[in-house]
Amino acid sequence: MLQEFIAKAIWFLKIYYVENQLLVQFLLLFVITYMLLMYWLNPRLSPVLRKVLAIFCLLVELAGIAYFTLGFREIGTSHRYELEMFWSYKEWIFGGNVELGMEVINNIALFFPLGFLLNDALKKASFWKVLMLSMFLSIAVESTQLVYKIGLFELDDIFNNTMGAMAGWCLFHILRSPVRNQCRVPKRRRRYAQARL
Repeated sequence: MLQEFIAKAIWFLKIYYVENQLLVQFLLLFVITYMLLMYWLNPRLSPVLRKVLAIFCLLVELAGIAYFTLGFREIGTSHRYELEMFWSYKEWIFGGNVELGMEVINNIALFFPLGFLLNDALKKASFWKVLMLSMFLSIAVESTQLVYKIGLFELDDIFNNTMGAMAGWCLFHILRSPVRNQCRVPKRRRRYAQARL
């Protein structure tokens, strides 16, 4: 049973990558470049430059969210909405709707960078602040889709977007701790350096 599940998961991820190459490549390139630049290659970057870079990357992420959620959709003829929670999960898992499954993953992945970008741009954003900001942004996107008839307003999308941002926030804190410890100058060396001055 486990082997069957793993085989299905691999099959789904292959299809997902083929169907969403642009989004996957954008996210991988964006996340890896940002993490390398901010936390591995130059951990002693000046605070001002770090803040400017974080705000610039946050604007790139917001532009990416706008492009992938609003940019390429056609205007419909009616206001469409789905207020049942987890309906897309039911259709995906129990109904075998692969397309909806890909939408769920897209909505999580698209907001993933937002979770760690907010930490740098807003200087140590708390769990609740990131939760509220990502939820607000998701509601704004979904409301825009509803008002301009360019998509389906879904509570599931708001949940998925927020969950993606929170996953990014968690990853930020998991990865930041070891890097911060590596870059910290031991107290003895600091005292010795001050004594020499």
